[in-house]
Amino acid sequence: MYTASLYAAFASLIHNKSSELDGKRVMMFSYGSGLTSTMFSLQFREGQHPFSLANIATVMNVGGKLKSRHEVEPEKFIETLKLMEHRYGGKDFVTNKDCSLLEPALLSHRSRFQVPEVLCQEACGSFGGATTVANGH
Repeated sequence: MYTASLYAAFASLIHNKSSELDGKRVMMFSYGSGLTSTMFSLQFREGQHPFSLANIATVMNVGGKLKSRHEVEPEKFIETLKLMEHRYGGKDFVTNKDCSLLEPALLSHRSRFQVPEVLCQEACGSFGGATTVANGH
């Protein structure tokens, strides 16, 4: 995850310590395989709602997201990764795999993939069972 792990740790800090962060300074540091790094610091200030640290922690809902994870066998996970590697970026790819575990929000980024709303509706229906999902590349 490289830099993404930095922000995952940042989310964890807010989730676990939001009531203790007002006035505290945090240094963020990340490096990648390209011999580059980034370092910066943040100072937390207790803002007014909706920008209070407690509200930010609530809206992020880290605990709820962790509880909503689904356990799969390692072999199934590897099979899924191989499929993703094979199909990554494929134009007009439509999967025949079950997408019932996908959150509707995962498909709401149509503009990023230039997927028309109609295609998303047709592809995933009500999100309630084995359906198909188009990546829209």
